[in-house]
Amino acid sequence: MKKQSIILSLMFFSLISGFIGAYALISLLDIEKNSQQHIPPLIEKEIVSSWENNEEVSSTQIEDLQSRIISIAEEVSPSVVSIIIKKDLIIYRSDPWGFFEQAAGTITRKVGGWSGFFVSQDGIILTNKHVISDPNAAYTVILSDGSEYDTTLLAIDPLNDLALIKIIDSEKSFIPLSIISETQDIQVGQFSIAVGNALAEFQNSVSLGIISGKDRTIEASGESLGGLIQTDAAINPGNSGGPLLDLNGNVIWVNTAIASGSNGIGFAIALSQKKLDYILSSIAQHGNIKRPFIGINYIPNSPGVAAELSLPIDYGVYIINEQESVIPGSSAEKAGLEPGDIIISVDGNALTSSYWLGNIIQNAIPWDILLLKVLKKSWEEISLKLELGEY
Repeated sequence: MKKQSIILSLMFFSLISGFIGAYALISLLDIEKNSQQHIPPLIEKEIVSSWENNEEVSSTQIEDLQSRIISIAEEVSPSVVSIIIKKDLIIYRSDPWGFFEQAAGTITRKVGGWSGFFVSQDGIILTNKHVISDPNAAYTVILSDGSEYDTTLLAIDPLNDLALIKIIDSEKSFIPLSIISETQDIQVGQFSIAVGNALAEFQNSVSLGIISGKDRTIEASGESLGGLIQTDAAINPGNSGGPLLDLNGNVIWVNTAIASGSNGIGFAIALSQKKLDYILSSIAQHGNIKRPFIGINYIPNSPGVAAELSLPIDYGVYIINEQESVIPGSSAEKAGLEPGDIIISVDGNALTSSYWLGNIIQNAIPWDILLLKVLKKSWEEISLKLELGEY
């Protein structure tokens, strides 16, 4: 009997131990399942990595991306403004038969609408130069909460399609957008978010796309703009001056133009916090925006130019072989450039039709350092360091 009791006791405890072990295993599986359901928010690179490795992108990743875009739209909306253009238009009075017309007074009317965004707490707004190009117009900004403010022009950029206006007589503190640092690496294929007053009618419209190309050059508003980014995020008339953002909610470029007759080809101007700081400092010190300056008279090198001038290479920029082609005291002279030299590359990138010296200068600021590779008249290849001047 004692032996049977021991056996029964062992069987009972074994059964209880089995139930406890099974319960513990089920609990662990539930914990693991729950931990998988609470995946931390994914960023763009992780989604892109999944696509590149032919991995299936989960619904959780898509939901995280969607949540991020929603969050960015909510965060930046108070900082993006609609710029309303108003003009005094003459009203004419005519006789019933239409034989004559006579001025009967003026009326203020809305004649256009664009976009901009705050870059300082005291109401400075960045937009495009072509947005505020009419000196006879008044410019009013409307915020996302519907409040309206009159503005005054601070300065326009002589090289880029950029301008700054400021809200008049307001003690309110505004929310400036965050802007990328100077070292930010923009890559073709990364996501981009455009926000603006689409068609001058749909305030703070948000559209999502990708960066489609870099270093584009276009003719817009009567001037050549280079070093632009191309995006397929929907940009329409009215979006000009609005921000183009990354998935961190930082401004990476300023929307400026669309390709005529295109579908999904928009362009934006480069912007960095370093560049904005210089622009604001220049306005504070000089009352206008100073621009970078090299001090050379040059022509683009090409197979035709190389053949005509018997040059050993057919790319780069050729400094015309005349004494006045290098301005005395300029950055070029200080760096050691001379008439007849050919600048082959800047910062390790060969100067070609798609990477042009004018575009580089257009998107730089004074005192930036350029590393040049130069072919001298003696056909000796040397490296020079040039610090951009200011004018």
